[in-house]
Amino acid sequence: MTELPDPDRSRVVLVGAGRFARLAELPAVSANVAALRDMFTSEEVWGLPKGHCTVLRDPREPPAVSQAVKHAAREATDTLIFYYAGHGLIDPGTGELYLALYNSHAQEVYDSAVPYQWIRRPLQASRAARRIVVLDCCYSGRALGAMSEGLGLAEIDGTYLLAAAAENALALAPPGELYTAFTGELVALLHQGVPGAGESLTLNEIYERMRVSLRTAERPEPQCRDRNSLGTVPFVRNPAYEPSAIAATDSPEAAMRRFVADISHELRTPLTAITAVTEVLEEEADRLDPMIRPAVRLVIGETRRLNDLVEDLMELARFDSGTAQLVTAEVDVVKEVADCLQAHDWTALVTLDAPRSVRAQLDPRRLDVILAKLISNALEHGRQPVTVGVVPRQTELLIEVADSGSGIRESMLPYIFDRFYKGNSRRPRSEGTGLGLSIAQENAHLMGGDIEAANRAEGGAKFTLRLPRKIQDNQVSEIPSD
Repeated sequence: MTELPDPDRSRVVLVGAGRFARLAELPAVSANVAALRDMFTSEEVWGLPKGHCTVLRDPREPPAVSQAVKHAAREATDTLIFYYAGHGLIDPGTGELYLALYNSHAQEVYDSAVPYQWIRRPLQASRAARRIVVLDCCYSGRALGAMSEGLGLAEIDGTYLLAAAAENALALAPPGELYTAFTGELVALLHQGVPGAGESLTLNEIYERMRVSLRTAERPEPQCRDRNSLGTVPFVRNPAYEPSAIAATDSPEAAMRRFVADISHELRTPLTAITAVTEVLEEEADRLDPMIRPAVRLVIGETRRLNDLVEDLMELARFDSGTAQLVTAEVDVVKEVADCLQAHDWTALVTLDAPRSVRAQLDPRRLDVILAKLISNALEHGRQPVTVGVVPRQTELLIEVADSGSGIRESMLPYIFDRFYKGNSRRPRSEGTGLGLSIAQENAHLMGGDIEAANRAEGGAKFTLRLPRKIQDNQVSEIPSD
């Protein structure tokens, strides 16, 4: 295991228990899980598909957690990660570690909280090559002891446990801070990376950095247990990695692109925090004072727009730096289009005109990005009906997205794929970033294809995506076909 975990064959379960009926509340926990979800799904860190990251916020009963872990353990074949933040409880009779939920009772943990054994056993049975447990709770170090039992998790190759505190120590949720002490350090490290380190970070490097930083700050010192040297293999990308500095002869355009990339990266940390807060506000929006409710919804909407802009800028930075990669698979393109329409709730708005099945070898994630950008553009700037047609040819594949609007002004057609171009928007302030079509085109080029924009004789605009049926020269890696 010398390569980064394959995100398509990995699963993550994030459990955040911050609200309780009988225990002290932990407001920072909601921000914890939101930030880690954003980190793991970020291309800069790992690129885990969002559908592979299960988030449980304030689950009420233990079976909800157990079922989520079992499901993820069955699906993962590369990496399986379980994370919990909340109260750690000890069974007074056995001394075993339990993970508290909303209805947990400190004196009756055996039937109101999640026994750590329920987490350990599905991980034991999983086919995942790497199994990682991260516990941010009091007494979490007790799980290290559980790993050492005769049939414990530590007896299975490729396991790693990271705990926020020693077996008899309390974890820390500093008053007034957005995250808990342990997870806040983890989030900062995943975002900032380690300057001077390699292109990727190992679990041991992450642990050592966290341990030194938390000890220096006089905060609870984390614990870890490694089995079969899983902690020494690459785990996530190192955002601080710089293969070379900007040369003095770099063009002004290259320097500006680097500047945009750096600014976008620096915005990620405050945006992650703001997003976590707005998610909490959104959950409480219906219970807020009606006078401030519109302002809260405005902040939520604008935060999402800013997130979209930063994500788009970082995606373009990957193309500019040459770090964008392909992960190809043989897929049914018609099914991929149908799944995209369903995922965005567009099935009632868009007509799919395609054969029953069209097989092609390409990058399904990047195809989904292209489809989402083209279809959302047609729905926003055109008029219904909007159609998506799939036309198979011997060596190439055509996907046509057409709307019935007023079309694109002829003078604007040469610039339609330029960055930040909104010349065709009929709105004084478009909801988009002006980057969607350029990102779609960059993804098409990466797969050896192209996108053409034109006006239809019968009215409306049509975007035609051309892709080879099998990517070869640009292929970087391959995942099993569906």
